[in-house]
Amino acid sequence: MSKKVVWTTGARASLDHYCDIIAEDSASNAKKVRKEIILTSKMLSKKPYLYQLDEYYLDNPGNIRRFFKWSYKVVYQVMEEKVVVLEVYHTSTSPEQKIED
Repeated sequence: MSKKVVWTTGARASLDHYCDIIAEDSASNAKKVRKEIILTSKMLSKKPYLYQLDEYYLDNPGNIRRFFKWSYKVVYQVMEEKVVVLEVYHTSTSPEQKIED
């Protein structure tokens, strides 16, 4: 059974921010990064447990996971009927800058 994949406003804003930075040097690379991150997130509809739990998420209830695409970490939550993309981070962000609920 497929789950709907939805993005939070913050996750979309973060992806836009990083793609804007990439576009300053290469519009085509920015499009590629956006496309691949979105395509990977769409795959979560059929395989939401494909990636491992996010060990840096405070008080992870066991359903918050993450995947990496190039220099970006995408954090998502698997819920009963949907998958919610919570945030996109650049991997240069320190793991000590933990995500809060």
